[in-house]
Amino acid sequence: MSMIAVFLILLFPVFATLFFLLEPSERDKRIQERLSGLDHRFIEEGDQTEIVRRVTFSRIAWIDRILRDTKSALQLQTILDQAKMQWTVGRFFFYSACLMLVGAIIGNYWIPVGFVGWIPGLALGLAPLAWVLYRRSARFRRFNLQLPDAVDLIARSLRAGHSLPSALVTVSEEVADPLGTEFRQCADEMSFGLPFREAMVNLFRRFPLPDLQFLIAAILVQKETGGNLAELLDKTAAVLRSRIQLQQKVRVYTAQGRMTGAILIALPFVCFILLNIVRPGYTSPLFETETGRKMIYGTLASMALGTIFIRRIIQIKY
Repeated sequence: MSMIAVFLILLFPVFATLFFLLEPSERDKRIQERLSGLDHRFIEEGDQTEIVRRVTFSRIAWIDRILRDTKSALQLQTILDQAKMQWTVGRFFFYSACLMLVGAIIGNYWIPVGFVGWIPGLALGLAPLAWVLYRRSARFRRFNLQLPDAVDLIARSLRAGHSLPSALVTVSEEVADPLGTEFRQCADEMSFGLPFREAMVNLFRRFPLPDLQFLIAAILVQKETGGNLAELLDKTAAVLRSRIQLQQKVRVYTAQGRMTGAILIALPFVCFILLNIVRPGYTSPLFETETGRKMIYGTLASMALGTIFIRRIIQIKY
């Protein structure tokens, strides 16, 4: 391996680590915002108070301007917000590019055969996206599990004489993250003058879950047609609990299939790595001959089709 390749392999991880360690924590950011607010107690004539949330896509000004006009960057920022990741879009692309470059260098050195040599780079480049999607999915599951209890709390608050916005504030104070945080944001939007329907639509845009859609639809229909909202929420909570129980049963029944699929997909790659560690060059005929390369491409295509079929088998629509 050349000195330039070694330099690039060491350079990008070092810079990525420095960026990660030097980034202030969320607590430090909140302290800095409070100190900045104390420094600007008096607003000069002509100034206006900002109540609109401004999102920074990158700390580099010209990259921030480019990303603001890119649709994919806006969608990625929504995913990062849903996962509650403190990364900016620029940092996400930086991490992905660093990992992709390191994987490509290692792959082209270890597997110097056309497209196959770039597969480790593509896999490592997608690792940040996989981690963000995993965090997003876990947060969605926690929100879904908290939703029936939150609906019961809203119904009890309504019976106690509270209004619906006040009941949402109660939920935000009593329920943990993520549901409490999102209901707090919904209550704040209504406090700033946003109509109830639009606040609910924004909540569903942040958490596009079928169970939440049922709840929002039930509340909006009741506000237009009238009726006992507390009783309606009790029935909605019962339906949501039944759906959650069915989801959990489905996960239990499909656990073996999901585990089998994960093992079958990971097994060829693990065996390839172990064989090359124990006996370097053992798998070289796969890459040095035309037949071996055809076998690799056919194997990758078969694994992709098998992954699709396994997912279709274990996914149960209800």
